[in-house]
Parts: sequence; C-alpha cells; structure tokens
Amino acid sequence: MRITLASTAMAAVCGSLALGVTAPALAAAPEPGRAAVAQAPSALAETVSVGDRIVREARSASPDAAKLTALQQQLRVSAGQLLEPSDPDPRDELKEAIDRLIKDVTEIVDEVTQGDAAGTTAAANQFATDLKGVAAKVPTAQKGPGPLAMPVPIQ
Repeated sequence: MRITLASTAMAAVCGSLALGVTAPALAAAPEPGRAAVAQAPSALAETVSVGDRIVREARSASPDAAKLTALQQQLRVSAGQLLEPSDPDPRDELKEAIDRLIKDVTEIVDEVTQGDAAGTTAAANQFATDLKGVAAKVPTAQKGPGPLAMPVPIQ
C-alpha cells in the first residue's frame, strides 16, 4: 500500500473537519449544578465500556498483559468517579463491588502472564459477572432515566 500526497491530504482534511465539528462540544463547560447528576451515568457508562474492552482483550486470541494493565488503570479512574457524586452517604457495597472488579482484572493479568488460556477465560467470565453487579449497585437516582446505553459483556 502506497501512501501518496493525495491520500495524506485527504486524511488531513477529514481529521480537520472532524475536529472542527467536535471541538466546540468538547470545549463547552458543563452547566453549574448539573455536573454531579450527569457525571454518574457517564461514569457508569465509561466503567462498563472499559470493562467490555477488558473482557474482549482477555478473550482475544493473544491477550496483551500490558494493555490489560493500562485498561485496569482506566477502570480504576472511571469506577472511582462512581463513588464521587453528590451523596455523602458511603456506598460500601458499591465500593466492595468496584474493588472486586479491580481484583478480577489483576487475576486476568496474572493468568495472561502465566499463559493459562483456560484460567484467563474463567477470570474474564468472573469479571463480566462482577461488572453486571456493579451496574446493578449504582443507585437508581444516579442512573438517570432509561436503560444503560452500553452493553454489558456476556459470557
């Protein structure tokens, strides 16, 4: 495959158009008073999305331990945001469920490092089950109206 000046220019123009369309939305500041309410659904959606990527990577033909470790860090950040919003009431059950997710990813990384495909699959299945539990433990007031838009990985 040859890269020509025309294809490079087309890629640059497409990238510029995409940035021009999305940049104003990305730069917009959230409305005061609505950030805490809007944060939880997006944090839950991001947590489920990162969890889905972890399961897909763990179930891939050749899972990468470094990529799984990076995804684990992303999971910690997004799951930590679930615990932050407005309500000062401690959510011990949710925190325990999130800690279980982090432990599951550590187990997946260990199984990948050892080269145990069956153990990796079993750990990924356990992670998927625990991820569903986290989604169920988020208080309904924070979930917002309607179902979660992100699919939860299924075995």
